[in-house]
Amino acid sequence: YNIPLAEVANPDGLLAADGNAYALSRSSGKFSLNQAGQGSAGSLTAGALESSNVEVAQELTDLIRTQRAYSSNAKIVTTVDEMLQETTNLKR
Repeated sequence: YNIPLAEVANPDGLLAADGNAYALSRSSGKFSLNQAGQGSAGSLTAGALESSNVEVAQELTDLIRTQRAYSSNAKIVTTVDEMLQETTNLKR
């Protein structure tokens, strides 16, 4: 079997869809079907797996930064709540 590959004039104009798929839009233009490996069409490799595109060290650093920001914000909310409680007690 030959699996045709679709090419569009403006790949940045494609719309992202669920399941790692794309849909045509007006800005992407019409598509043309070509044989894999011929012309400007890419090639297909059977049984190949895509490697991870996530930088683990960067993601871990971002997670730590987010966790610290959350902890700081939680402490601020607790402090404001205590200040409000103390203000309410002073009013009485």
